[in-house]
Amino acid sequence: MAEVPFTFNQRTYRFQCEEHDARRLTDIVAYFKTKLEELVREHGAVGDERLILMAALMITDELFDARADVDDLLEGGGSAELRTVAIRSMEADEDVDAEPERRRAKA
Repeated sequence: MAEVPFTFNQRTYRFQCEEHDARRLTDIVAYFKTKLEELVREHGAVGDERLILMAALMITDELFDARADVDDLLEGGGSAELRTVAIRSMEADEDVDAEPERRRAKA
């Protein structure tokens, strides 16, 4: 097991994950921390709970925008080449998500 630390507002949280997921979790933690730091600069110290909720809502908004973009591409809003790239990207993500399951099945 790997451990990925996350420090925010002088508190350190440690998340455990599989070794092969450590890099991705580190990237996710860094992205989330960036969002929190943006909010602190913009709104000041309004409380940890409120900052975390605001960051979660911002990231969820980004996810909704990204999903809408993918939907537009798949429904014909983009070029055939872009639709192909989007489909391949989603298939690659599915393969990555399924990889741990394949490894466990082989064991």
